[in-house]
Amino acid sequence: MKTSVDLNCDLGELIGDDARLLDAEIVKLVSSVNIACGFHAGNPRIMQRTVELAAKYGVGIGAHPGLADRASFGRHPIAIAAAELYADFLYQIGALSAFANAADQPLQHVKMHGALVEMARSDDSLAQAMCRATRDADAHLIWLSPAGVAAQAATEMGLRVVREFYADRAYHANGSLVSRKLPDAVIDDVVKIDDRITQLFESETVATLEGQRIPIAFESICIHSDTPQALKIAQVVRDVCERRSVAVKSFSKSVD
Repeated sequence: MKTSVDLNCDLGELIGDDARLLDAEIVKLVSSVNIACGFHAGNPRIMQRTVELAAKYGVGIGAHPGLADRASFGRHPIAIAAAELYADFLYQIGALSAFANAADQPLQHVKMHGALVEMARSDDSLAQAMCRATRDADAHLIWLSPAGVAAQAATEMGLRVVREFYADRAYHANGSLVSRKLPDAVIDDVVKIDDRITQLFESETVATLEGQRIPIAFESICIHSDTPQALKIAQVVRDVCERRSVAVKSFSKSVD
């Protein structure tokens, strides 16, 4: 039975005053943040501000590299060579690392964004390119991703791996995420979120779109700041953890 878990959220992806206020509230509830690095979203000023916000509340800081495709928010697969993805990934990690260093904060982890998750599942060379870029940027960085091909590639390269579960995304029976193009891909009903997280802790399984239950290995739970009700979802996850006496803390500290 888990006694602690990390709660992570993607931040620095949206623009405007409402987004800034939302990020400022969500950061108080999570233990790690994944900050957009300027390709799929974000810009230098947002990156700097989000790093400083994370530092203020003492949460773990992670780079969140994505595809250079703002039109689709980095969520649609595009053709890219492994060598090109390596360079793009290394560039983005380096940019976020510079802001973390300027704020006198360690960069804790790296997490691939959007379409890169499924692209890594279907192409080993892309998974290896992203993991190699992470290792080459800093071999002490933690690789945050779902269990699977990318997590295995990171382990083989000597990176510490933390596996994540998506609280607000639907799963298929094969463990892949349901496409956002389909109905019910994004879960924003807080009652359903409560049930999912309770089931996750009780049996380490999740109910799939096809009606099956599949096992989920996890040390971290992810929410997305652009999911409707994101702030309430974060609070619900924390409430479930509190009911089960599960501490929420970043994975740079000890996690079961």
